[in-house]
Amino acid sequence: MTITGAVQGRLVFLPAKSIGERIEAGLRQAAIMLIGALLVAFPLDVDAALQPLLANGDFSAGRSGWWGNSFDIVPDESGSALKISDGFAAQDRIAVEGGKHYRVQLSIRVVNAPADSAFVQISFRGGDVDKRWRGNDRVVQKWGPEAALLVARGQDSVLTTYSAVFAAPSQANQLLIYLRKKPGTSGVVEFSKVSVAPTEAPETGAGDLQSAQLRATLLAQPLPEGTREARLAAIVESAGTPIKQLVLADQGVARYHVHVGVSADAMTLHAASELDDYLNRITGASFTPLSSDDAPLSGPLIIVGNGNRLAPKLCPDTKLNTLGEDGFVFCTRGPNLVIEGSTSRGTMYGVNWLLDRVLGVRWLAPDATYVPTRALLTIPALNERHVPRFAYREILSSEGQDRAFRAHNLLNGESHGPSFSASPAILDSWDHSWLAKDGDVSFWDLLPRTLYAKTHPEWYAGGQIAMMNPDVRRVLAENIIVRLRRLPDYTKVWFGIHDMDWGWDMDPASRAFADKHGGNPSAPQLDMVIDVAAQVRQVMPGARFAFNAYHWGFAPPAGMTVPDYVLVFPMTIQVDYSTPLNAGRNDALGKALVGWNAIASHILVWDHITNFGGFIQPTPNIYPIGESIKWLASLNHVSGYFAEGSWNTAGAEFVSLRVWMMARLLWDPDQDVHALVAEYCSKYFGAASPDVLAYIDLMHAAVAKSGDMLGEQTSVGMGMYSRDFVASADKLLAHAEREVSQDEVLAARVRQARIPLDYVILVRRNEYGTPSKDDVWQIDYANRLQRFNASVKAAHVTMFRQGARIAALDELLAIERHVASPPTVTANLAHADWKDFQDMDLNVYGDAHIVADSFSSDGAAVQMKGSSFIWAVQFKFDKLPRTGSWDLYAALRVRSGSSNAQHRGGVRVGSFPPMDRFTRVSSETLGGDRYQIVQVPGGPFSYGTNHEQGAYVQADGLATDDQVLVDRFFAIRHGSNSK
Repeated sequence: MTITGAVQGRLVFLPAKSIGERIEAGLRQAAIMLIGALLVAFPLDVDAALQPLLANGDFSAGRSGWWGNSFDIVPDESGSALKISDGFAAQDRIAVEGGKHYRVQLSIRVVNAPADSAFVQISFRGGDVDKRWRGNDRVVQKWGPEAALLVARGQDSVLTTYSAVFAAPSQANQLLIYLRKKPGTSGVVEFSKVSVAPTEAPETGAGDLQSAQLRATLLAQPLPEGTREARLAAIVESAGTPIKQLVLADQGVARYHVHVGVSADAMTLHAASELDDYLNRITGASFTPLSSDDAPLSGPLIIVGNGNRLAPKLCPDTKLNTLGEDGFVFCTRGPNLVIEGSTSRGTMYGVNWLLDRVLGVRWLAPDATYVPTRALLTIPALNERHVPRFAYREILSSEGQDRAFRAHNLLNGESHGPSFSASPAILDSWDHSWLAKDGDVSFWDLLPRTLYAKTHPEWYAGGQIAMMNPDVRRVLAENIIVRLRRLPDYTKVWFGIHDMDWGWDMDPASRAFADKHGGNPSAPQLDMVIDVAAQVRQVMPGARFAFNAYHWGFAPPAGMTVPDYVLVFPMTIQVDYSTPLNAGRNDALGKALVGWNAIASHILVWDHITNFGGFIQPTPNIYPIGESIKWLASLNHVSGYFAEGSWNTAGAEFVSLRVWMMARLLWDPDQDVHALVAEYCSKYFGAASPDVLAYIDLMHAAVAKSGDMLGEQTSVGMGMYSRDFVASADKLLAHAEREVSQDEVLAARVRQARIPLDYVILVRRNEYGTPSKDDVWQIDYANRLQRFNASVKAAHVTMFRQGARIAALDELLAIERHVASPPTVTANLAHADWKDFQDMDLNVYGDAHIVADSFSSDGAAVQMKGSSFIWAVQFKFDKLPRTGSWDLYAALRVRSGSSNAQHRGGVRVGSFPPMDRFTRVSSETLGGDRYQIVQVPGGPFSYGTNHEQGAYVQADGLATDDQVLVDRFFAIRHGSNSK
């Protein structure tokens, strides 16, 4: 049993939605079959006669060797048993050897107690061994789930034998075993014949447990050999010319059965059971139980997977080796349909494709599945092959990482945080080759400043590292080797080396190398990666590497190529969401991607698809995302796509729509984006669909009309949110809600779709408050706020922008603003010679947030903690007037906390690039209630849409409870007389 990982055993019983309520109802009756299957799957060892390590496992010596809070020794048919009504019995200091395998075997009987109230837990001691509970099963306690080695699920009052094999951690020398009963549960539990013995048997994996349980639950009892062989032969003989039409069910009667191999793994069995379940939902017919090689059912079959006796005989020429990890084939022979991939994941995708693309099931959101109903269910004979265009497909959003949802929609990638927790075995076949747990590291992680900065300050050049320095490269290689040796198989991963998430002022050597290759900073980075990879591969042949093209390094170098063992992942942080990646302001971005495609064999595009400055703002990038994927498919070396979305919160704007649409395009980009969005809306919003779709179209048109830069951090002050737009959009969504008012499920979906628009209207209500004489639209503040708060709660929104939780949202909505007073320095200026930018126009990061402030120009300001170390308030130059040169100013003050009676530290006001251009103003100067005006260095500035440039305010050495408040930025035309 694999017993590592922070989360264990999420796979005891499948939820009803996965296998059907009728199967769940039969679990108890299947218990005896289950135990038999478990014993077949995990037979007793030939080495079981070895001396058990545990003392008094038969309890013949009474309580000796066991300790705990409350238990008794009672007679039973095996001699003696340990009876627990509440609590545990335990032994510790059981000697084991690290890395060795051991079998735990025992018998358990529950009497008048819940089926899962009896369980066994183990932990280890020795060296630096983690003391947590270990095991692939799971028990749910009152305080949450815990790992367990075994959980009893036998029939009430029946003595049942359980067995599992585990591997002791490498440094372990002691085992602790606990026989437990859930506290506060009824009845009693008896344990007997407990043994722990060394074994050469393989570990009992999570998949082993799950597949055994599924076989016991889903399959019919084995048939006599003669009957079985005759039925299998008859099925093979029926495999002639495919019939033109397969009648799966007719008027509530199933005409087909689903067939699997007797040794099918958990993923294949789950896929087969889901096919069975959804066929029942569609037709009302019962397709249970599953047919198997040991119990083939009469009649035509849908054969799932290649690990059975029928698929290779019916379809011997499927060329599974050409399908990759995810591809699958449909093969019809006579009346029989075969669905198989070269892997279990491919087989599962084949089943999901049949249910979705052929039978009309749509998994629209983690909590929304569309299932058609048909009394007569027919499909044409299928003889098809399907392989995805993009080999790696992942969408990192809260909804997009729901494991069942992404598996149903054929998304295979699992990286970053999601890769740190265990998956159920029924779905656990994710692609972990890129940036998964322990598979990537930053420059400074490989070159810790705490170790090297004092003795080698020159290694840390301009915010990154001195990439041409041979000693830097040597240390990087040495530390990568250490990390690769920790991985189970380093040859299966693209080990990621990524930069620090900010700019780089290149050191002279790096600048000189860049100048030789088109002036692009990616040149020294690529050269360093190639050199480091070569050094590592001398020690660890076959090692593969990945590096990011990001920020300053996005454009490819001239005159260089990327080795086959290096993957490039460009990151589109500079994207303008209003157009596809190769159009409009993204023209340079698109050309850079084309450039990488020309020099690299392996490219995985890291796209950005959410507004991190407003998860719940209207963000009209839905159509551009789809068109971007279609365009990327034309670049032959782009084999993977990762979208960074709203992973910080559930309930972001149209998040499931984006996931659903993108998943379909990543498999098959030759689809119409607008048609996909229309289909989704039709099935998800029902009668409200026309209005919701019109709203989506309207907001895309609005951003095009406004000319706004729609970046990955876009404030609520953007120009597209005009009164005309919000009024028109609100009327559409109000009508949409009325259209489905009699259906609470659909009405709730529309109310969630209204959250983004309500957010804008509530925050900017002062601008929209007075209607014109020809406009009857009203804000209806009280009812809108009530609906908004209820919808946000129902959607489980926890952050309204990156770093800002609901409490900050409540504070923002409560602010009562007034018309801003102009800065005194603009008193003599013409209106056209200065421009004001209030807090809603600024990009706000981290835990900085907008608060009410009576001393500010309009009643609100951005507040950041004195201990903040980031550029928490930024002004982007796309807010400036389109013409002219402008001097830029910030209005700010410092509010001293209780621990800082004597002013210390100060505030930096700067512009970038370069990284080190700023003016520092002391807290003494900025203290008090009056806002001080500080000119931003580096001007004059002009309009630009490159968000890699901007101005910022940063706390500098203030106390934790000090607060920096930024009222506004304002611009004065360069050369104007401001006296």
